[in-house]
Amino acid sequence: MRSDPGFRHLSRLEKRVRDFYVRTIRPFLGTPLAQQRVKLVWDAWGYYPLLANTTIPTRERLGLIVRMLRIDWNVPHAHKPRELVAVLSSIAERPARDGESVVEAGCWMGGSTAKLSVFCQRFGYALHTYDSFEGVEGRTSIEGSGTDFSGSYAAALDIVRANVARYGEASVCHYHKGWFADTLAKSPPEFPVRGGYIDCDLVKGTSEALSGLIPTLVDDGWIYSQDYHITSVRELLHSSELWERVGKALPRIDHVYRNLARLTV
Repeated sequence: MRSDPGFRHLSRLEKRVRDFYVRTIRPFLGTPLAQQRVKLVWDAWGYYPLLANTTIPTRERLGLIVRMLRIDWNVPHAHKPRELVAVLSSIAERPARDGESVVEAGCWMGGSTAKLSVFCQRFGYALHTYDSFEGVEGRTSIEGSGTDFSGSYAAALDIVRANVARYGEASVCHYHKGWFADTLAKSPPEFPVRGGYIDCDLVKGTSEALSGLIPTLVDDGWIYSQDYHITSVRELLHSSELWERVGKALPRIDHVYRNLARLTV
């Protein structure tokens, strides 16, 4: 998969470490959490941008990084620290205004939800999380070739709530259960959206999430896709047809790191 954006940018050392891990370590690790804990030895450095974030006092920055690492150690998730730190830094750009919220589309077991909730609470945002809580929706012909994630990343809402209550800030969280076609796309948020974080592994779900997010995105808002490494999703995001359908010009799209891209709409 070296042709995918998720791996093209990796340094020679990073590729060697990754290949060594895949060949000699991962086969002996049973659960996703065990794998995540081992990889954290290498991935923890991804939080270093938070150290330079001048919107947060120095001592508090260190405390926030410790909280993020605690979530990484205890809650399985599918992102890298360096990926989600970009989203967290965007939340920290300024405090919320006039009831603004952050929207998460796809949460698995709540690892990203817990992290987002900590920063939302710190900067005055509500966090609205949308998920089927039944795993990735079944593929259709529009998905193209590639890995079939159907049914993967399923976790009951009670599990997500418990993880966020233990490691995040449950007071700012609101959950919306159902497929995006029946939630985000059908009933766009009635509150101003400061930013969105989409991680659903599908063209269909990405399109539906964007349909719900775009109408209420504030002028300086942003959207991140955690699925930029998936060819069909990447092609969708660069499609003028998609943006014409939602009434917007083709946005600036920046590949941030591995699977993450930022859309400035």
